[in-house]
Amino acid sequence: MYHRLLTASFVVALLILLYRNRQFFLSLLPEALTSRLPPALQPTPSGLPYSSAPASAPSSLFSRLFGSLPGSSRYSRVPGFDWSSNLQNGLSSTLFDINENIDGGDSRSGLDPRGAQDVQTIMQTQGVTFDQARLIRHKQILVQNNIDPNTGMPLDSKAVTTLGDRAGSSRAA
Repeated sequence: MYHRLLTASFVVALLILLYRNRQFFLSLLPEALTSRLPPALQPTPSGLPYSSAPASAPSSLFSRLFGSLPGSSRYSRVPGFDWSSNLQNGLSSTLFDINENIDGGDSRSGLDPRGAQDVQTIMQTQGVTFDQARLIRHKQILVQNNIDPNTGMPLDSKAVTTLGDRAGSSRAA
């Protein structure tokens, strides 16, 4: 009796956690799979924290459940990720000068949207400069990949970091 109740409560708690963090779990899925999801489950493009684009109004439960009915589609603007919007959002410094890209007519689309959002979130939550936020994000990526952020060396005990005693030495028999 208690085993069934405990199992049911665990499943309910797991479903609640999955629902509350669904945007995170959807971001882990490949693009080919997320494009096949129904519109209610597709990840929404969120604006950058310092973006000048207006935030979308919170939707009601009814509109989220029945928003995918024919004729009920809403237009939502995708935030721009060009050099000028990166500059407006504070993603520039003397070491990483976006003005040079704008003045030089750089044809690339700008910074990586996910990376730019991560850097802005770090800047906002930790109160650091753009360069410091880039360094913090870079170190987080190194740690996620099992690499020491201070030395750049792999933390895996099976990793090969040297191929011999001395460089250029040969064995003579």
